[in-house]
Amino acid sequence: MTIEAGPTRDAVQAAYKASRLAGVTVRELHSTDECVDAEELLAAVWGAPVNAAPFPADLLLALQHSGGCVLGAFAEETMVGLTVGVAGEPGSHRLHSLIAAVVPGHAGRGIGMALKQTQRLWALNRGATTMVWTFDPLVRRNAHFNLNRLGALVTDYRKDFYPPINDAVNKADHTDRFVVAWHLVTPAPLLVVAELGPRVLGHDTDGEPTIVDVADEPVLRAWIPQDVEAMRRSDPAKAKRWRMALREVLDRTWARGYSAAGITGDGCYVLVRGEQVS
Repeated sequence: MTIEAGPTRDAVQAAYKASRLAGVTVRELHSTDECVDAEELLAAVWGAPVNAAPFPADLLLALQHSGGCVLGAFAEETMVGLTVGVAGEPGSHRLHSLIAAVVPGHAGRGIGMALKQTQRLWALNRGATTMVWTFDPLVRRNAHFNLNRLGALVTDYRKDFYPPINDAVNKADHTDRFVVAWHLVTPAPLLVVAELGPRVLGHDTDGEPTIVDVADEPVLRAWIPQDVEAMRRSDPAKAKRWRMALREVLDRTWARGYSAAGITGDGCYVLVRGEQVS
């Protein structure tokens, strides 16, 4: 990868630092065997049979061969993470990040950050200035990573963005998603507003969702469970109730001009009016 002045140099430094802290090397995949390994990694992370992995090896190979972004994170010789991205229309300055995964035994080491920062460098070197992806707004750790740590901006909220996904992660849940844009030249984590407003979504003593319809305020808060993926396994009906409660709140607040600007340490989305980004 070419090291240039300005944002690309910053991206080189950020990618190097993140990879060093995570103890991995992030690079493009180079062979059919590596694409097969990546397929097996995705199947393991999503709890699916290898022949039903989110991305099969032949598609990963085709994306890599056609100039797509197919990056693996390697701890010594073992692939422990993967991210895949494709460009939009010809001449587009946007890279669409399709998937990112880290082997469960290696989670919490910063590998996700190493993958994202290297993907940013890859994109900048090819003329992209924005990266776009989706994430489940009910998964708190992803909200913290995307909004607080990376500084991605929520640009849209879509109910059932994907068809039903019946794997060990999604458990046939609704596929509601936030769409986010990450500005690659000068990414900066958002500042969570100091003065927080009233809660429009909270929980009772049994951990069940409670919705409060409050008057318009500059800032609102919406609490989400700490680990909805574990809840899907232990109590799928309760997880479904949380899905529908968050959907109701986001529907209502989005229509009134609010967007998620970050998430607090105790798990509340900070909903700020007029923060949608096109």
